[in-house]
Amino acid sequence: METAPFLRNRYWILRHGKSIPNEKGLIVSSMENGTLPEYQLAAEGGVQAQLAGELFQKELKENNVPLEKVRICFSPFSRTTHTARVVASILNLPFEGPQCKVIADLRERYFGPSLELKSHEKRI
Repeated sequence: METAPFLRNRYWILRHGKSIPNEKGLIVSSMENGTLPEYQLAAEGGVQAQLAGELFQKELKENNVPLEKVRICFSPFSRTTHTARVVASILNLPFEGPQCKVIADLRERYFGPSLELKSHEKRI
């Protein structure tokens, strides 16, 4: 039985690579801090994002998904923006183009001022 055309979308979810806050053991969950460039990917996270982009590219080819059908949606946090930028680069998609879109509602939950920029050892 063939699937109806409107049910043929496929979705892949990619978590951001290791971030500078991850390395420092900090909780960064507010939009105000999360969008700062100093909280983007660490060097290791950049390598992870590149590998993820390469694996995603392979997956797209194996599934015959044309690049013009690919959309990359990401939160405004610098760690996810950085990850999306690396993946778009691997796929040769223009990051500033219509295929890459920041969506504020994709951001993680805010843990509140008592945990913001504190050690992740103090998380609940």
